[in-house]
Amino acid sequence: MKLAAALGAGAMIGPMLLTAPGVAADGAYPIDAMFAEFAKACGTMPDYDGTVASVTAAGWEATDRAGVPALASFMGFAEDAGRKAVAERGGTMSPAAIFRNTVEGEEVAIVVTEVNVHGGRVTGCRLFDPAETRDAGAGKIKELTASEPVQTIEREGNTIVKFDGLSPSTDSFDYYFVPAGSPLESHVHFNGLAMKIDSIGPAAND
Repeated sequence: MKLAAALGAGAMIGPMLLTAPGVAADGAYPIDAMFAEFAKACGTMPDYDGTVASVTAAGWEATDRAGVPALASFMGFAEDAGRKAVAERGGTMSPAAIFRNTVEGEEVAIVVTEVNVHGGRVTGCRLFDPAETRDAGAGKIKELTASEPVQTIEREGNTIVKFDGLSPSTDSFDYYFVPAGSPLESHVHFNGLAMKIDSIGPAAND
């Protein structure tokens, strides 16, 4: 089992609510631009500090819960739950580094976290476009990654597509679309579109 999967409960900073998304001129979700911006921001993930530096260099604006007010209440819940899960495994979790940007009219956020357990780290970079109603579709994500997924779930309106890393420095890439009202929404506390990139390696000073 991959370290990222083994630590998934703690490594995952969950769904967040942002302002209502913009709408692309042709009505389709601007996934090409969003994927490109996300891959640029989180393409180099040597560790927490290196990922934060990469996102900053890609032009994303550092902020905090107050800077994105609609994110504040869920951030508290997600971080508390994550820290508890990681502590139960004898590990630690970094503070969440929060960034915001507007891509093709979509107001989106990136959250960077790192979990350290038993000498290993999982560094996570997540993009969230909550309340989004347009699914980019598994086929389009496969086209953008130019690779075959290791898992595809398309059920009850949900789309989950998982890949191995997009580059030698990353371990995995996932795409999620959860429509409002889906049974999955109540489980993950999220509806909208999200993507995540993880990298793994030795913990600092190990």
